[in-house]
Amino acid sequence: MSVENRGPPAAPGVWPGAIISFEFLAAIVDHVAHPIFVKDRNFRFVLLNRAASELAGYPREEMLGKTDYDFFPRAEADFFRQKDQELFSTESQVVIDEEPITDAAGRRHVLATTKVPLRGPAGEVTHIVGIIHDITRLKEAEAGLKSANQDYERRLEQRSAELMAAQDELVRKERLAVLGQLAGSVAHQIRNPLAAIKNAATVLKRSADEGVTFAQMLATIDDEVRHANQIVTDLLDYARVRPPTKRPIDVGYLIQVALDGQQIPLNVRVAVDVPELPPAMVDTDQVQMALANLVRNAVESMPDGGRLRLSAELDASDVVIEIEDDGTGVRAEVKKRLFEPLVTTKPRGLGLGLTTARTLIENQGGSIAYCERSEAGTRFRVRLPRAS
Repeated sequence: MSVENRGPPAAPGVWPGAIISFEFLAAIVDHVAHPIFVKDRNFRFVLLNRAASELAGYPREEMLGKTDYDFFPRAEADFFRQKDQELFSTESQVVIDEEPITDAAGRRHVLATTKVPLRGPAGEVTHIVGIIHDITRLKEAEAGLKSANQDYERRLEQRSAELMAAQDELVRKERLAVLGQLAGSVAHQIRNPLAAIKNAATVLKRSADEGVTFAQMLATIDDEVRHANQIVTDLLDYARVRPPTKRPIDVGYLIQVALDGQQIPLNVRVAVDVPELPPAMVDTDQVQMALANLVRNAVESMPDGGRLRLSAELDASDVVIEIEDDGTGVRAEVKKRLFEPLVTTKPRGLGLGLTTARTLIENQGGSIAYCERSEAGTRFRVRLPRAS
């Protein structure tokens, strides 16, 4: 059996029977849609396909044998030369994700270019082969999308600011409306202690020459003055909630100060259960005011005495404070409206304490909730953000 010799082995990826000529390969390269160029070690163009010539905007015949400096702005040519030198120095592929180029008509393009070394028979790097992807439209689309996103973000910020302003205005109007509704109630509430004070003063005048003890009358005056002062305090607290100034603060300190500011009757037993906890990140004055409201409500709900318990614990990222009492509790019809303005179970109350407490706690990024108890009394749970 004889074997016919068909010549040297074909190049990889080429059918052995194919006849490959320089003209055939040049035609293939010329028909590739992406720009392709070849430079020698002197950085001169020795081959360009049609797409490369069209991208540059110069005839191929004019570009062959010349360098980048003959056609492109110096800054661009410097960058091309730097990358060419990098390839010859490292003898490895150079990938350029993004580079600018200005064509003969002055139009600016953005290219993604891969430069690979072409080696001679001895393995030495003799030429640079460059394959270009013109990503100008992609970058324009990307810039357009970025601009659209920025415009959307600006409009969103503007809309958010408008909504916040509208919300602030709504809250302001709501507060003014509530204060308007309070006018009659406040007049009545203030007149009551003033009338009691006036009566006590009249009795004191009549009794001045009769040797009657003044203790009871003075106690009445003191109690009514304190009540009138509390009405004014509740109104001011409700009307002037400011933005919080937050800082890390010990939870036990918050609870103790809230207790110290109250007149706790002798028949009310106070229990405090606060373990070592991370500090809360809150406005100290505002949280103390809110806790003081809750403590005062608890004490006033136990006219015959009872137990007041304050505790704290850590729950996930929150510090949780509970205020619990054995008092008269909350009627079922009031529970759903407990935190609304003007809702109160006290005969001498304005119904602003819990509303103000909720506003102050939510001002910290926290929450306050009424919790059911199996026995008589009330329990409120306050959640505050912990300091990181």
